[in-house]
Amino acid sequence: MIKTAAKLTPRGNSLAVTIPKDVLEASGLRQGDDLVVTARDDGVIEISHASSAETRLDDAFEWSLGRYGRTYADLAR
Repeated sequence: MIKTAAKLTPRGNSLAVTIPKDVLEASGLRQGDDLVVTARDDGVIEISHASSAETRLDDAFEWSLGRYGRTYADLAR
C-alpha cells in the first residue's frame, strides 16, 4: 500500500486532486480512464476503475432518476 499527501485545488466550479505518479503506477490508472468515485459514510473516498458497461449503466440511472424521480419516490412508498 502506498500512502501519500495530496491537496485539493480549484478547477472551475469543482475541486481537483493530483494523484502522484507512484500511486498511479501502483494502481494501473492511466489518463483518460473511466473511474468510479465513492464517498463512504465514514468519510473515506474510494477511487477505482470503472468498466465501460458500469459507466453507461450509472449514466442511464442518473438520467432516469432525474427524469422520473417523483415516480421512483412514489414506488418506494
